[in-house]
Amino acid sequence: MRSVLGSLFIIIAACAHTLHVSTTTPSIKEPVIIEFAYEDREFQKITWVKFKPLASPAYETHFLKKDSKEGVYRFYYLLFPLKPGEVQVRYSLRVKKASVEEIHKDILGTGYEQTNPIEGKVYDIAINPTLLHVKDVKANLFGKFIIERSIDPKAVKAYEPVYVNFIIKGKGYPPKFAKLVDIEGVKILTDKPQEKIVYKLDGAHVNYRYSYAIIANHPFTINSLHLKGYDYKSFYTINLPTQKIVVTPPKNLVDKETYPKPIEPFYKKVVAALGYIAIFIAGFLSAWIIMRYFRDSQKEEIKNAKDAKELLAILVVKYPECFEDEKRALQSGESVAKIKKRVLKGLKQCR
Repeated sequence: MRSVLGSLFIIIAACAHTLHVSTTTPSIKEPVIIEFAYEDREFQKITWVKFKPLASPAYETHFLKKDSKEGVYRFYYLLFPLKPGEVQVRYSLRVKKASVEEIHKDILGTGYEQTNPIEGKVYDIAINPTLLHVKDVKANLFGKFIIERSIDPKAVKAYEPVYVNFIIKGKGYPPKFAKLVDIEGVKILTDKPQEKIVYKLDGAHVNYRYSYAIIANHPFTINSLHLKGYDYKSFYTINLPTQKIVVTPPKNLVDKETYPKPIEPFYKKVVAALGYIAIFIAGFLSAWIIMRYFRDSQKEEIKNAKDAKELLAILVVKYPECFEDEKRALQSGESVAKIKKRVLKGLKQCR
């Protein structure tokens, strides 16, 4: 009995671990730093140490870094509580040990390729869970963020694009946006979002860029944006006002005014009729030549489009009523070369 108790005491004394949590009373979506250290005096026998918080829908975790020095293994995690109230965080710690001879054999080599893992034993070590008391907060943004919006131009001709760009920067919990531009009766093209997130000890560092192109043949108003933020100490607001866009409609080339017909001699009518016939024939021939040239120039413009963005702009501005499938395909990242072939085939049907 004494020998068993003695061996247990030796095992406990040989290793120790410490767990530090930056706060146990965070607000919802506030970054919590978990620092774990495992120390083992028999570090020569250790092949690996694995530590992690167990997954749960009540929180979100991100691995930051790990290091080891003189038998001390340190792990750093970032945790965001997602639900208010009491949240229990559980952990997993596994340590694999092998004999010093096996480890030396692996380090020095045997003259043959190492095909088998090092023989050893894996130990599952229990760690007491952490109980968090999470405060509920109602906000749109958690952390400190700024949002910049640019609109260019603010006056366009019909079917010319208006470009709207949003830049979101800050640190905290990464925000998620469903739709930043919401306008009825216009065509909104969305570029691929650029979202950069770097997780650090003070939270997630965020740099987002969202780009839109808006096409319309009538004036419209870009919607305002009102968001409530919480920087874990106090509230703040972000307010972007509405912006009216002036759109010049296409000119009406048909003269709708009517005038009384002048009284003309009969021979003048005959001469005029012959003149009309001649003009019609000449116009028909010139229209055929122009249409042929125009169609060729259209094909060249489509063939010379450098990328998906340029081809999409050509289709939106010059073919607003055609090629809807091709426009969606360009936005989803399909092959530009294949889409060009489909557009060139469909030019005759698009008047």
